[in-house]
Amino acid sequence: MKIILSEKYGRLASWMRKLPAQGVCGEVLRDDRNTLWCERVAGEEFVVKRFAVPLRLNRWVYTFFRPTKARRSYDYSLRLRRSGIAVADPVGYIECRRGLLFHTGYYVSKRLPYPTLQQLDREPQARQFEILDAFAAFTVRLHEKGVLDYDYNPGNIFYYREDGAWNFALIDVNRMAFRRNLSRRDCVEMLHHLDWETPYLDYVLIRYAELRRWDWKLLSGAVLLKQGINLPVRIRRFFKRLIGRK
Repeated sequence: MKIILSEKYGRLASWMRKLPAQGVCGEVLRDDRNTLWCERVAGEEFVVKRFAVPLRLNRWVYTFFRPTKARRSYDYSLRLRRSGIAVADPVGYIECRRGLLFHTGYYVSKRLPYPTLQQLDREPQARQFEILDAFAAFTVRLHEKGVLDYDYNPGNIFYYREDGAWNFALIDVNRMAFRRNLSRRDCVEMLHHLDWETPYLDYVLIRYAELRRWDWKLLSGAVLLKQGINLPVRIRRFFKRLIGRK
């Protein structure tokens, strides 16, 4: 078993060593392909993500050729923080083997005490669009820094108020790419994961396009086509908006 632990959380070493044998303990946040739960340790709340056991071929890949999802979660969190992007505070990760091959990975982070953008509709309407303005600017900043997040959906993005401004923090960051320059196709690839219904998605795309001085109609059409969900309905909505915003 390999354990990597941030120096900041060295006091959790004993607890980390027990995690694989202990199993799920505490508040279960999600239990599907991967399992997430929250544990309180020494008065603080931490989220544990246990990744699904990969297929045998992928176990070979993760053993010899590619960093595991647990390691990428930790490494990418540190990289994002160095770039000034807020994330759930990375605690560490665990890699367990069965025989010679990688078997199970765990990633541990500090729990964020904020709502996600999935819960935005609980805010007063005027505040919703104030937050969306800030979120569009945040997304532009990510792209200008060369960050591509392939799990960029409202459930993985937390929002909070700090120093009089709306800020955002990311979780579930193991599927990312970092490039010097992003093409428009790259940006559309990331934006299409925002699986909001209108008007949130429309508003963010319009504000994003304005900030980048892009044609919002072309951007919106590309994102809707990429989403491919309820495509006929979304295309009709797009052309209705196109006619209405000449």
